[in-house]
Amino acid sequence: MSKLMTRAALGVVTAGLALSATALATTGASAATTTTAAGPTTTTTLAPPAQGVGLHALFLYVDTIQGAGGKPAPPAGCAQTNLFEPGQVVVFRMYGINVVAGGLNLNGANVANSWVKVPGVKAIPFFYGNHGKFAYFTAAWTVAKNYPLGIVNFVVHVVTKPVPASGSRAAVPAESGIFTQAGLAPPSQLTVVKA
Repeated sequence: MSKLMTRAALGVVTAGLALSATALATTGASAATTTTAAGPTTTTTLAPPAQGVGLHALFLYVDTIQGAGGKPAPPAGCAQTNLFEPGQVVVFRMYGINVVAGGLNLNGANVANSWVKVPGVKAIPFFYGNHGKFAYFTAAWTVAKNYPLGIVNFVVHVVTKPVPASGSRAAVPAESGIFTQAGLAPPSQLTVVKA
């Protein structure tokens, strides 16, 4: 898990929808080029960070993969993607860190409640469990045959349990956090496409 957290923390994969940090850094950026005696110079105005500009209690990594059992069947199970046809299964994967608790990894024992809200669909609970060599949270959604085509602005909600005082560390109250893909570049957002 620590290898995955390091990778996500460095921004190699953000929003889990096959989006690289480079694409995020350039989204909404504008550049101006001027020429001086020393040669051309470029100044770039960057957009605000994808995670916002405030302080955060929780760090959440979220992505989507193709689940088994949907129709049409995916070409490869567990393949990371953000494009789904009606009838296919979207599996949301999530893991995170409670920053306020000193970097405590979120797991089934210290998360009180977690769910994903897809527009027009009842909240889907996350479940924590083993997946290969790692454990993380997953939630599955089968895209209804009549679900509207286009971007699906889902929101992930996480509420932690309070962390009791331990040694020199003070108690940490329950924290809550959300993840949303709204505002990311459209090609990087979960999208229902025509079959």
